[in-house]
Amino acid sequence: MKFYIKRTAFLLLSILFCSFVKAEYSPTTMWPYIYENFTDGLVMYNDGNAIKAKLNVHLAEGELQYLEGDVIMTTDLRNVDYAVIGTDKYVVVGKSMMKVLDENESRKAFVLLSVLGDFEALYVGSGAYGSSANTQAVRSQTSLEIGGKNVVSHAKLLAEKKEDSGKSLSTKEKLYIKIRNTGCPAYQKDVEKEFNLSGNSEWKSFLKSNKIKWRKAEDLYKVVEYLYSLAN
Repeated sequence: MKFYIKRTAFLLLSILFCSFVKAEYSPTTMWPYIYENFTDGLVMYNDGNAIKAKLNVHLAEGELQYLEGDVIMTTDLRNVDYAVIGTDKYVVVGKSMMKVLDENESRKAFVLLSVLGDFEALYVGSGAYGSSANTQAVRSQTSLEIGGKNVVSHAKLLAEKKEDSGKSLSTKEKLYIKIRNTGCPAYQKDVEKEFNLSGNSEWKSFLKSNKIKWRKAEDLYKVVEYLYSLAN
């Protein structure tokens, strides 16, 4: 049975390759979050239980964090089905929360956007003599004061944000797809490896006949439709 993804009204093709974080808000190392504030949301767990809390997504590893009084807590994503922050929905891929751009909820089929902070870019070119820039970046990150990591007081982070402290933090974005419990980056080589399609003649024919371009959103939807059809 052929599967057609429900198009969500909010989806604009331009969003896929534009900055996910709103232009008027710039994350920093002291406020490294997708949202400018912890926002009312819902966490739905795999066992069917749900909680309401003030939520945000941390840009270091895509962690889902919530407020417990003044303390910033981190959710164990192994137990999470999905989360809703404001009007945005997130699902888990690996150890990160990713924003749902399009979905068929009943089929558990998703087109997703991963947004992470580019911490490494803060240290490019700063490597010590005899060591690589990447090695130096890792060492520097361990000593850097990062909001929501080694500083978990919400009140303190709000004060730091108000004073505009911390280093400016750019973001890295990547498209993903997920079918049920299987997710991967939306690149041909990753999809073929994850879904065991290397050398599959029908898959090759699908790509050729549809002239799939992996940076085009509408083509990505066709890929998800095809992958879902293989499992049904």
